[in-house]
Amino acid sequence: MRPIAIEVYFKFRLRHILNQTPAPKKQKSRYIHNISVFLYMGKWNVILALLLFIISCKGQNIVSGLKDRNGNLWFTVSERGVYRYDGRSFVNFTKQNYKTNIYLSACLYEDKTGNLWFSTSTGLCFYDGNEFKTFQLPLPPSSILGADQHSILARIAIRTSVILQDKNGMFWFLTADHGAYRYNGSLNDSILQEKNFSHFLLNDAPNCILETKKGELFIGSWNGHGVFRYHEKTLGIEETFKGVNNFNDGMIAYMMEDKSGNIWVGTRNKSVDRYDGKIVTNFSAKDGFTNNSICCILEDSKGNVWLGADIWQDVKRGDAFCYNGNSFSNITIKAGITQVEGFVYGVKNMVEDNAGNIWIGSKGGILLRYDGRKFIDFSESVAN
Repeated sequence: MRPIAIEVYFKFRLRHILNQTPAPKKQKSRYIHNISVFLYMGKWNVILALLLFIISCKGQNIVSGLKDRNGNLWFTVSERGVYRYDGRSFVNFTKQNYKTNIYLSACLYEDKTGNLWFSTSTGLCFYDGNEFKTFQLPLPPSSILGADQHSILARIAIRTSVILQDKNGMFWFLTADHGAYRYNGSLNDSILQEKNFSHFLLNDAPNCILETKKGELFIGSWNGHGVFRYHEKTLGIEETFKGVNNFNDGMIAYMMEDKSGNIWVGTRNKSVDRYDGKIVTNFSAKDGFTNNSICCILEDSKGNVWLGADIWQDVKRGDAFCYNGNSFSNITIKAGITQVEGFVYGVKNMVEDNAGNIWIGSKGGILLRYDGRKFIDFSESVAN
């Protein structure tokens, strides 16, 4: 292919990708400006620019959402940082404004004293309402990992995906590559001391954690090992996690306990299981699901259970489903919410506000509020 033909082809592809991208209007205007710049950069630079542009066109993901004890809503947006919504307006908490790297925050958590925790590209931080404090997790010692694995993991950034403070006040930090950390020490040091950590499930890619009303602790694995239950140290037996083999898929995305004590387990390939302590019931396509990859679960104030589906492999779309105790309703399919201009995005998280509205965060930077009748689009509010 001649250079001029390559240039023409990639110009066409840039315009095509833009048309397929359901980004907010402000983002699209930036893309249009970037295209005009790219086209003056030269033939081969356009190719490089296209690759960067494809990445940016995937859009920002609404990674997680949370309602704090004061009723404020918090959302983490990849490449944008953390946003707080007080019912009137959105405030962006970026590293530029608050001098800490929450720009790539992957999770949100409010602890028992009201501190808000975020993961960062280099560690952890929490916000006490006035300032941020940052932490770093230590690499598990070679005595636990072994010399070879220690050497490999030393080159991989320790990034936390999930945080939990348990009934005893101890913190659990889940990481994909370095296992599950439990911390029982002071939060006054910028580097948390290794002596105060315990390490679990180093080779199981822990992905989600649940502490039940009874105080049971479960961790879900992302590498096919299913769900583990924590067993405390007893006479002659060390504390450990043991596998729970009741569930239909080994890739666990999310766990939630409802008001009746049922445990809902969202999986990558087998939709969702409901466990009542004795029997596991699986819900799937036969119950109206258009997608078997459930990545978030929420019980609202009325007792309805909401489930968000992500796109995966050959699935056609991601949707939000609502279970009223008898049947599931696909809330988004009628409005085509997660299929914009032919480009499909999946639901990543859901949170209920004080008024009973359900907020749905999706891939592509889509943020919607549902009042039971209609959707309102807030994507523009988290586009900057």
